[in-house]
Amino acid sequence: MRNVIRAAAIVFAAFAGYYVCVVPYEANFALVTITQRTLNAPSVDPISAAPIARTNLRDLAEIRTPERLDPTWYLLYGANCEILGRKSEAVEIYSRALEIDQRPEIYVDRGMTLLQLGRTDDAVKDLATAARFKPDIVYDLTGDVRERVETAARVH
Repeated sequence: MRNVIRAAAIVFAAFAGYYVCVVPYEANFALVTITQRTLNAPSVDPISAAPIARTNLRDLAEIRTPERLDPTWYLLYGANCEILGRKSEAVEIYSRALEIDQRPEIYVDRGMTLLQLGRTDDAVKDLATAARFKPDIVYDLTGDVRERVETAARVH
């Protein structure tokens, strides 16, 4: 009986070690690789970028669930949706990321995507929120949108 309990404890420890050490390491390694591919995709033509983005989305979908609690996963997923022209899906993904963390870069990404969709009022709200965290983001904006964001964020 003792041997059975010991064997069960060893098996449990092996599974626990795998899920505590190996799974997060593999997920982190995958995120680093996907990040590099995502950053490089816009530098190639749109026809070549699409397969890269589809590969990234597939690889992100294969990452185990605990990593999906990391806003980085959502930022990468959203960025690759944008590369594929799936702007509405990207906005939804960025919204999910904001449920986890209120990072300014998430507001910027969602706001810029909303601008591309023509949803200027919603974009200004997000960009103003981001500007409250990081006032220098207004320098990336132009025209009426910049003025509206500065006014909404009270940044000058």
